[in-house]
Amino acid sequence: MDRSLAGPLTMDASVKAGNQSITMSGKMDPAARTLHLTGKAPEPIEARLIGDAAYLKSDSLDGEKPWMKIDLTKLRPNSSLRQSFDLKSQTGLIGGVVSAQEVGGGRYTGVADLEKAAAAANSEAGMREGLESTAKLAKDPKAVPFEATLDADGRLTALSYTIATKKLGDLVTEMRMSDFGKPVTVDAPPASETEAASEEMYKFL
Repeated sequence: MDRSLAGPLTMDASVKAGNQSITMSGKMDPAARTLHLTGKAPEPIEARLIGDAAYLKSDSLDGEKPWMKIDLTKLRPNSSLRQSFDLKSQTGLIGGVVSAQEVGGGRYTGVADLEKAAAAANSEAGMREGLESTAKLAKDPKAVPFEATLDADGRLTALSYTIATKKLGDLVTEMRMSDFGKPVTVDAPPASETEAASEEMYKFL
């Protein structure tokens, strides 16, 4: 995973639970802390990240202008929004892999332990808390089946896993990565279309 996120890349991801789904597509450079993301959650959403400045555009935001600017350093340590902008947190399951076998063509299947992944996770950006919360939802957090694909350079190009939950049905996550090394440029939205999040709002983000 570290090799995969060492430079610019494109990532497409989806998370499905029952008849609900979230889909995202983004170009990012983790080393430079830049990201441009579009998707549906389920309403259309667009996000940009430049260092510690995050910009969000969504109909669910109540601002007077289209874009809201958020200072990530002001977010609570366990903020789900902080976790959303931490690219590695979306692949935290990998830290809990307990078995894997190659099935050909760079594809691997195996089993991961969510509790082990949480213990190995970085406590920053809410990654550990997120995994712990997911483990509590799972019927069997110690046996989550996954499938991964590596390219010839050992970079992760696909990762999918299914978590059977106690109440929500199957939680299915799929990720694909491509365009490794292709330069990524992210510009801030026009200042005339942007407003800063209020101090009151940070209590809820």
